[in-house]
Amino acid sequence: MGFRTVPDALRAAGRAIADALSQLRGADCGQPVTGLAEALPGGQAALVASSFGASWGMTFRSWCTEAERYGSDLILAADRYQADDHAAATATTDAGRLHGPR
Repeated sequence: MGFRTVPDALRAAGRAIADALSQLRGADCGQPVTGLAEALPGGQAALVASSFGASWGMTFRSWCTEAERYGSDLILAADRYQADDHAAATATTDAGRLHGPR
């Protein structure tokens, strides 16, 4: 049993995350909820909506940062897999050239 890693697929996934985030980062996800405060003036719901909207916006920005880190880590993992595979292949080839004691 084992596993197979395809570095190019990891890199593609990392780039796809970066591309998606470039479109998402400008979104103000808290605004629709915060807008409820204006629609419900003077009530408890207005206070809660405003607070929740700010919290949601902050949580979304944090999620974007974590997703960006994940995408970068996928690309880094691909680079490391490829470097380690190359090092292992070189070591194996070099070991095949060894000669016994003379």
